[in-house]
Amino acid sequence: MRYIVLIGAVIALMAAWTGAWLYVTGQVRTAVEAYIDEDITGWKINYKTLRIGGFPFRIKIDVQKPRLVLSAKKWTVRWETNHIDAMSNLWQPRHVLFDLTGQHQITLNRAGQTHHLMHDNDLAMSSIEIDEEGRLRLLSLDITSPELEFDGKGAAQGKRLQIHARWNPNSVRNVNLALRGEQIAISETFLSRKLNVLWREIQLLDLNTTVTGLPNDMATAMLASQWRDGGGTVEVRQLRLQWGEVDITARGSLALDERMRLIGALTAQIKGHEKLIDLAVATGGLRDGSVIATRAVLGLLAAAGGGILSVPVRLQDGQLFLGPAVIAKLQPLALD
Repeated sequence: MRYIVLIGAVIALMAAWTGAWLYVTGQVRTAVEAYIDEDITGWKINYKTLRIGGFPFRIKIDVQKPRLVLSAKKWTVRWETNHIDAMSNLWQPRHVLFDLTGQHQITLNRAGQTHHLMHDNDLAMSSIEIDEEGRLRLLSLDITSPELEFDGKGAAQGKRLQIHARWNPNSVRNVNLALRGEQIAISETFLSRKLNVLWREIQLLDLNTTVTGLPNDMATAMLASQWRDGGGTVEVRQLRLQWGEVDITARGSLALDERMRLIGALTAQIKGHEKLIDLAVATGGLRDGSVIATRAVLGLLAAAGGGILSVPVRLQDGQLFLGPAVIAKLQPLALD
């Protein structure tokens, strides 16, 4: 008799769990479809099919042919891929893992010009966490062997790329943003043909920042000029750049001026500053008349530091100052 009771209890438990799973997955489908159908200015999302599975302990969503279109006054961006997979556990519904492995197509239309970007990878995983009110709190992206084509030409490839964004729990307008890239090789599509092969690979880019002044509603498209006018800044907590024969560490603060050029101040320690001067000459940032003086001044400063150049870095009035020397011109960023 006791075995019959036990079997009945197990069957009842399984039925209850199945019912709960079906209920939760139904709610998930409703929420996803409602979000996609929501009228959000500047956003348009659609897909071909949406399947939900993962019984008994997970919720898995398979989306075929998803497409996202972002539009503003001066530009439109369209992203699409063959499929994406999303997964969460029943006991952690606000933590979702995404499998973004494969090819992604991005089309940018700006000022009447259209450009096509193609991204491919061996493995791409993303993690998202939201709070009780549905606001984004954590976003991470980890890509193995990323490759990028620009208008049908190879532009860049690398070993690994990681991006992490964590929103401040006390202010949704501030986010800690980290970027790490390893062995990123850049083609002539992005770099001037004047640069030799030594500048084609970034061995390491490790950047940790805090971005302030973001909009309260991240679902609303926002122009960079609005972020600038609202007092937005990028606080560089740590920058490590190994590029060619140059090794740089820096920290400081950046923003945008009225012409959309970078402004700010940092402190930097640079190993191999001579190669950095060579780069400035090759790209036209340093004119012949100032090269000798720049080498002399920065050489003396580096000698005082045992071969490591420790200097303030200023970005002001469209110029990049390394200590007292101007080594580059800063162009407006095409962000709006």
